[in-house]
Formats: sequence, structure tokens, C-alpha cells
Amino acid sequence: MIDQQIRNKIVIGFSFLISLVFFGSFVYFSLLTSIRKVYPLCVTLFSVVCLGLGGLFTFLGFKVILSLSARSNISRKIILAAGLMLMIAFPIAEYSLVSFGGYFHVDQIYLWNDGPYITFGEDPQTEMVISWLTCTITPTEILFGTSPESLEKIRSNAPRSHLHHFYLSNLTPNTKYYYKINRNFYSKHETDLFSFTTAPNDNRDFEMIIVGDMQPTWLDTIRSGALVAEGIAKENPDFVIQLGDLSSSGEMALIWHFTMKNFPLYAANAPFQVAVGNHDYSGGGDVNTRMLFPYPYASSDGLYYSFDYANCHFVIIDNFDAGNYKMTSAQKIWVEQDIIEAKSRGQKWIFVNFHHTILTTGTSGHNWDLQTWLVPLADKYDVDGIFFGHDHHYEHWNYTYGSSGLLYNKTDIPSGNETHYWCSGGGGAHLEVDYGILTHDPWNVQRTFYNISAGEYQNYSFTRNPWNSSLYVNSDAHKIYAESKHHELYYHLPETQSYSTDNELYGYQYGEQTLHYMKLTISNNGNTCTISAHYPNGDLLTGPYGLYPQIWPFNK
Repeated sequence: MIDQQIRNKIVIGFSFLISLVFFGSFVYFSLLTSIRKVYPLCVTLFSVVCLGLGGLFTFLGFKVILSLSARSNISRKIILAAGLMLMIAFPIAEYSLVSFGGYFHVDQIYLWNDGPYITFGEDPQTEMVISWLTCTITPTEILFGTSPESLEKIRSNAPRSHLHHFYLSNLTPNTKYYYKINRNFYSKHETDLFSFTTAPNDNRDFEMIIVGDMQPTWLDTIRSGALVAEGIAKENPDFVIQLGDLSSSGEMALIWHFTMKNFPLYAANAPFQVAVGNHDYSGGGDVNTRMLFPYPYASSDGLYYSFDYANCHFVIIDNFDAGNYKMTSAQKIWVEQDIIEAKSRGQKWIFVNFHHTILTTGTSGHNWDLQTWLVPLADKYDVDGIFFGHDHHYEHWNYTYGSSGLLYNKTDIPSGNETHYWCSGGGGAHLEVDYGILTHDPWNVQRTFYNISAGEYQNYSFTRNPWNSSLYVNSDAHKIYAESKHHELYYHLPETQSYSTDNELYGYQYGEQTLHYMKLTISNNGNTCTISAHYPNGDLLTGPYGLYPQIWPFNK
């Protein structure tokens, strides 16, 4: 009799435990993860199966309970009512556990210890901010100093919170500082001792990293993001710029937790400067983004800012402050004035960074409003490099504005200078292959340019075709970075096959479907800049047969 009761309890417990797993899987895949946008049919079928199995195991548990009630004089109606309440409570409880705080600000509700990460203050030479998140409301305090053997405990006057920012000022330029935080963080840090170095006050050599879309949604993208993050950490950069879509849903605390798993692996020791993406903005997520990354924004409405490092100036643009993938006129005016002021201070190198596709042969369209404004501006002020993401792959253009005889505005006076554009969207998100870059139908777009020789505005039609799945880089060492074992490192090389009829106009050079990051190195006392694209293991992208190394040295 006792053995039977034990067996019944085991069956009940096991049934409800398994049903909880299935209900949780249903809730996650059907309600929370944006992977459903990529594989809608598979996710729908999987969700239905999970829901059915969850109900089956719940029914089994209740059936055993009912059989027990028959022997213990407990009303079947009471058991049935309790069972129905539990059936409703299981998925609700699972949803609450998974998404609790999802639509709250991360400083109000958060369930994990994540971080830390550091960001530049107003002056990168003398100011730094150390940030982290905690599962409980705690004071903001750190151990800090210039020697790991003599760290001093200091506490911020900020109220106790889940979100912590420790603002450091009056630091010494080009000096290494160490810090500890008394937390066991979710990221797999090799040590609990972290460090950073303030920006130099002269033209010293340095190396920084640029990385694009991460968008962690589930195990595969978290794993891909880890490959990239671990590679960046090994580079030991002086700082990192992230080109947006750091998260996949900026309004959800759970997604920020997924995001925080990887980037602190390097951002705990290298300042981390973010350009906001459309996914970071989604559902009011710009509020979380602004809170998580306390940069010296130039506006209370937009998430744009800039900073100097040695003799370089970096502009971070917000593509969305006017809504509908457009920028406010106030931001455009600020960007131009910011570049003028940087040049007047003697900043030799100017780099512009943002999220949306000003150019692309991927599955998105060109942001025409952005293109018609920024291309002439970059040409006018001789901007040295423009970096963006949004499309999840690598591409490079060398665009000499006006060389084709076409202008956006007849009043533009082209300089004849080359401007390099890089799409770097391979920070861990599903690559463009998963969005149909190999299979989409050809599509046409019509644009209006001013034809210099004809002296009038004319309409031009361009066609974009899918990439050719038979053209890929055959490299066993790097195939893992195609993001799926079912994919290859597909490439776009116009001299072999051009997939877009505007390639010649924009100076398209090369593209590849791969996880990657970019490296920008300043050397020779600030007179040489080298920009290169790398697989997560640090190897240079070299294209088919190694004939197209993606590296460019510039001298001034």
C-alpha cells in the first residue's frame, strides 16, 4: 500500500514537472522569442506539440489525483476545480518566471546578476562609468584603484537599485585602473578582477573593434554571439563600438539578460560604445537602452553622441529619433556641426557609426533618406570611414560620390575623394541566409538623381537579385562562422557575379555571409589607419581562394 502511494506521488510529481517544461517551452517559443519571425511554421508546429504534451502530462497527473480522491472521500468537484486552477496557473507562472520584468524598466525589475561593462564618460581621458545589473536591489559599490593589490572600497550616493552606474571622474589619462564588484555574474569571466585604461592625451597608437548585430534570441544566436565575443576579448582592444541591435527586443528584461551573457566578456575591460538599433528601440526599448548606457547624449530625445580618442573622432548616429527609420533635422544639424568642431580641434581621423543600411545588397532596402543626406556630407568633410549594420553579413563599398556623373542634389560639389562604407552585421544574429538572401525574388527600385551631363533630374531603375548559393568560400577552418552547419560562407564578388545593378554606381567591392568583427588600428604616431575584417578566431577575411584580403591601410 505504501509502495503504491509512493509510486502515485512520483507519477503526480513527474507529470506536473514535465507538463511545466512543455508549457514553458510553448510560452517561450510562441510568445517571447523573435526566432518565430525567422522560422514561423516550425515554431508554430513546435508550440502546438509542446502545448499538447503539456496538457497530456497534466491530465495524467490529475487522473492519478482523482483515483486517489476516490479512496479518501475528497469531492471530485474540489479536485477538478483545483486541477483546472493548476492548469491555468502553470503556463501563467512559467510566463511570469521567464518574462517577469519584460515590459518594465530594467532598473525596476530584474532577475539576474549581469555585467559588468564600462563606458566612456564626457571625457574619455578622465571619466569612465562602470555598470552592472543585480537580481536584488542593492547599493552601488566597487573596489577600485591603480593597483590590484590595494583596491579601495567606494560607494555611490545613488539609491539602491537593480541597475548600477558608478561614475568615475578626475582620472589620469592613459592610466590603467582595476576594479572588483562583489557579485557572481552570469557571464563566464575568467576572473573577478577587471581593468580599463583611460584614453591617451596624445597621438598614441591604439586598436579598437567594431561589431554589429547580436540579437540573441535562443541558444544558437547566444552561441554564435559567444564565438564573436570570445574573439573580441582575445584582441584586448582599447575600446569597442557596437553598431546596434545589441538586443532583439529592447523592452524586455529577459532579452537584455540574453544580451548580457556575451558582450561583458570584453566590455568589462574595454569601454563599450553602442549605436542604437531598431530592435533596441522596439516597444519603447529606447528607454531601457538610454538607462543601460549612460553616454553623454547630445539630446534628451535622441540617442546620438560623439567622442574623441587620441587624434580620432567617432560620431554615433541615431537612425530612429524621428520615427519610421528617419532622423530629425536637429540631429542632422548636430552631426554636421560636430564634425566641423572635431576638425577644428585638429582631429585627423573622422569615423561615423550607426545601425541602419545606408547601402546594402542584402534583404533590406537602402535607407534613401539617410543616403541622400549623409553621402554628400561625408564627401564634403572627407569622412574616413562609415560603419553600419542591420543586414546580418559583411559588405564593403568604395564610393566616390559624383564619379558616375550622378548627384542627389544639383547644388552638391563632389570632392573626388573616396569614402569607404562597411556593413558589419555579423555579431551573432542569424545571418542574411535565414532571411532569404539566396531565395528571394528579384526586386526593382526606382531612384531620382541629378545627371550632371544632362543638366536635369532623371529616374533610374535598379534590380537586386538573390545571391548565388554555388559561390562560397571553401574553408573548413572558417565554415563554423557561417552560423549553421547547413550554410556556407556565401560571397558576393561583382567581378564574378553582380547581384545588384547599382553596384557600379556605389563602388561595391565584396560581401560575405559570415560572423565577424572589424578592427581599426591607428599607428605611426597617429598618421596611419588600418581597417580590416576578421573571422571570430582572428583570421582575416580573404575572400575566395584568398585573393581578396579585407584590409585597407590609409595614411595622412
